[in-house]
Amino acid sequence: MREAILQFFSDPEAVQRAVVWSGAVCTLAIYTFLYRENVIYRLFEHFYLGLAVGYGLFLVVSEILIPKWWGPMWNEGRWWWAFALTGGAMFYFVYSQKHNWISRLAFGAVMGLAVGWMFQDFAGSNFPKIAASLKPVIPHPPVGDSPGLSVPEAVNNAIFLFVLLTVMSYFFFSFDYEKHRRAAKAAQIGRWMLMLGFGAMFGATVMARMSLLIGRMWFLLHDWLGAVSF
Repeated sequence: MREAILQFFSDPEAVQRAVVWSGAVCTLAIYTFLYRENVIYRLFEHFYLGLAVGYGLFLVVSEILIPKWWGPMWNEGRWWWAFALTGGAMFYFVYSQKHNWISRLAFGAVMGLAVGWMFQDFAGSNFPKIAASLKPVIPHPPVGDSPGLSVPEAVNNAIFLFVLLTVMSYFFFSFDYEKHRRAAKAAQIGRWMLMLGFGAMFGATVMARMSLLIGRMWFLLHDWLGAVSF
């Protein structure tokens, strides 16, 4: 048995054939969900989740724990990294009914750091966009080091400002739209602009899913049925 296994893995064509067949069987098993939820789909769903968790654990050990924690602590003498083990072990107290509060300290610290990092990232990425939204709408030739503005660029900036102001007016709920008809009309236009934007986003999502489907169909028809002999 051992010699047969070693001989199988020493043959690249046999290994490639097994990989293609495994991919085809897994793909067809997952697609059985299009008919209805069944035992085969659930079984292969568990396979996928197990593989994903195992691969994620392998990446954590090989890409984070060994090179960024164990290596510096053991080889470079950074002994203070040992305290990270204590902080990490605090998470496992979530399984203890008596000492569950210890895990809350760790979760609270991590969530606080994550929220602070997210706010910093949000401010760094969105605050410059607020300033960039103030665009000129009058065409002009180049002046000094500043570039000029052509007519198509001015029209594009005007459309951008129109959409921006109408969408923002939709979220001004302090207006009495029955008394301020102009504000009500701008809010209605902003609602239509939002629907156009959401429609474009939904269309892009559908196209992304279609590209995944095309890739799987190409694999089944070309790599599996077209190249593998039964």
